[in-house]
Amino acid sequence: MTKYLLEEDPQPGDFESAPRSFFTSGKVIFALIFALVFGGSTLASNISISGSRIEYGQGLFKVTACDSWISIGLYPTAAQYGGYSRIQSIELIGLNPTACANKLLRFKFYGNSASPLEMYYGVTGTDTNTATATLGNATTLSVYDTSTTTYSGTYANYAMKALTLVDESGANIGYSDQYLAISYLKSTGSWKINMFQPLCLMSAVTRVTVESAPLVA
Repeated sequence: MTKYLLEEDPQPGDFESAPRSFFTSGKVIFALIFALVFGGSTLASNISISGSRIEYGQGLFKVTACDSWISIGLYPTAAQYGGYSRIQSIELIGLNPTACANKLLRFKFYGNSASPLEMYYGVTGTDTNTATATLGNATTLSVYDTSTTTYSGTYANYAMKALTLVDESGANIGYSDQYLAISYLKSTGSWKINMFQPLCLMSAVTRVTVESAPLVA
């Protein structure tokens, strides 16, 4: 299993692997402003883009997955949890699924401790005797580049089917269940994963990690 950590201070040029249209269209600036305005209490960080520095709210992280840089966008709920927002969904920006063939990518959020933060309420295990699901607070969010999907027709048609979800018990649930859903955003060339019962505060996350592993350990 290969494990990659967040780069704390990306250097100029690190964003070249992300879809060009996302950054040139101004959508990234909108996403950052959205995180600042609607993300409840957030921490400010710095990042370098094309040699200049900008401030951004705690809603955009960079990790290495499938031997290239990708960005992880965090999108908040309304500030309804004691005046704070939780992370409703995450966006995978710049991911090349063809480079991730047959790979399981496990994303985790961390705060100021070594233990991963609870991300959402959902399936965390399976009772092998009764084959029933165990529900609880999940600390991983996993996607799998399914080997049954082949590139035919347009890229958008392929990308819509390329990534499926894997719950914390290790079961491939396809594109959705009652706790998670994944969709491809053609306009930005990215994938968004929605958590129906989010648990993690936007203000609690200081880093994001991704682990690459076979679907069956």
